[in-house]
Formats: sequence, structure tokens, C-alpha cells
Amino acid sequence: MRRKWATLASVLALAPALVPATTLYMSPSGNDKNDVKGRHASGCGGHRGGRGHLPQPDGGLDILHRGAHHLLAARGAKTKPIFDGESTGLTWFTMNDSPDADTPTNLHFIGLKVTNYWLGLDLGRNKAPGNSENEVRNMLFERVGASYTQNLPNAKGYAALRMQLSSNNNITGNRFHGVKNSGSADSDGDGVNEDLTGYIHAIYAAHNSSNNVISGNEFNQVTGDAVRTRDGSNNNLIEGNTFIAAGKYSPYSDWIADTGDECPSYGNRFVDNTVGDGYFGAFKDGYITHTYGPDDRCGTIPTRITEEGTILS
Repeated sequence: MRRKWATLASVLALAPALVPATTLYMSPSGNDKNDVKGRHASGCGGHRGGRGHLPQPDGGLDILHRGAHHLLAARGAKTKPIFDGESTGLTWFTMNDSPDADTPTNLHFIGLKVTNYWLGLDLGRNKAPGNSENEVRNMLFERVGASYTQNLPNAKGYAALRMQLSSNNNITGNRFHGVKNSGSADSDGDGVNEDLTGYIHAIYAAHNSSNNVISGNEFNQVTGDAVRTRDGSNNNLIEGNTFIAAGKYSPYSDWIADTGDECPSYGNRFVDNTVGDGYFGAFKDGYITHTYGPDDRCGTIPTRITEEGTILS
């Protein structure tokens, strides 16, 4: 019987400078009788709620050398282990901050399926010291967003993978399929429905999330712009990805509000990507990439987005 796990508890919740590296192998045929417990602490934490549990898979919990934490499918697994949020408005994994800016969090998420969540993987907060040097590889994020959670906990979902103050990450070879908000829902309780489709992104890199590599991913059925950067998230590389019915206005955009104190991002590169139509049809001319908000709010900056080698399909 295929086993589904709803929430990822804080198995990897100890500060990375204080604990050995951890490899947790997940089996598609895991058993609830196998139980591993962890405690919630600052550092690279998981599920909110203090103390939690996670079924231990057949492959066991393997303690290795210091330096990194891995959460991945068991060796030889023919299908991806499934984490199913059951459309109840959960976030699958929330990572807390590193103990200090010089200590990378160094988490590796590999070969898992995350489905029916309001938000999938949440890397960090908009608060120092942030997190860095994480890897997300060969994952499937499917049916993520408020459209799949009966608008819980809010009708405005934000991302399948969100980064805040999160840098030097590798996000490669993943599939994002079905990342959606509703076109008519009330997000602020005023009784008026809004079009919320553009607020959600497959990957959202915000608030000084820089030097990330986003490569070899497939984005399919995404109502908002599939990749979005915001507020000083600089020098990210978006390369060799495929966009299929993904994006409201653009496959990739950088955004800041017309007013406020956020800074535009710069130095981001959109290279050798394959782009089909957007979620609502063909993109407008000149909208394969797009920037929003003033370029000069924080002084003179380099070019915000450079696009080259796009293949239109």
C-alpha cells in the first residue's frame, strides 16, 4: 500500500553547527509503526508546532558525517514518497534561520512528491541571518496553492517553493505541476471577491534571495508568473527550464511595488529556456521577462533582467 505523510516534522530541527549531518531515507511503503521524533529548535527547522513525529521509512535514519542534512527517497525506490497535505491548508516544510550568517543551513530535498498543500517548501523568513546553500532536486510539487485547499488558511497562496533571505541554493530537475489560486475569492474578509491568480508562483525568491541557480525544471499549469524575484534578490540564474501553460503575464518577472522602500533586483539572467503559452494564453510581445516598479529607487543599478537563448514552443 502506498503510504502518504501529511506533515514533515522537525526531524532536522537542530542547528546545523551543533549536530552531525543527517540522511533520512523515505520509502514509498513506509509504516506508521516506525517512528522518529525530533524537537523544534532554531536552525534548519521543519514543521511548526514544537514537538512532532515523522514515520521512519524502511531505509531507516542514517547518521553520517557533519556538514549537511538530506531528506530523500530510499535507494532503489521506484516511485516518489508522497507527502499529502490533504487540502487542509498546511505548509509542508518551513525552515528557520541559520544560527549566524556564516553558517549555511545546507539542507537537501531530493526525489519526493509534495501535494495538496497551501505552500510547499518555505525556505526562511524576511529576517536576518537567513539561510543558504540548500538543494531542491528531482522533486514533484503538485496541486499547491489556495485553489487546492478550499482557500485555507487564506485565499491568497504564494508559492510552491518560497525563498526569503535565502541564497546560494541549487533548484534543479524539479517538476511544478498545478500551482494555482482562484480567479474569484475573498482574501481579506471584506466580502468582495478578487482575481488572485497572479499572486502565486512556482518559485518565489524574495527579500535578498541571491545567487540561486534554477535550472532544468518544468513548470506546468501555474496561474501566476512561474518564477518571481523581489526586493534585492540579485544575480540569480534561471537556465534551461521548460514553461508549459505557466505564467499569468510572463514566465519570469521581477517585482517591487510602485511605492515603498523595497529595492529592485538586478543581475538576474534568463538563459536558454523553452517557453510555451502562459496559463491564460499566449504572452504579449516583449513579456517573456518583465520588471515592475521603478528601476532607480535605490540608486543606479545594473540591468535587472538579461534574457538570451529563449526557445519559443
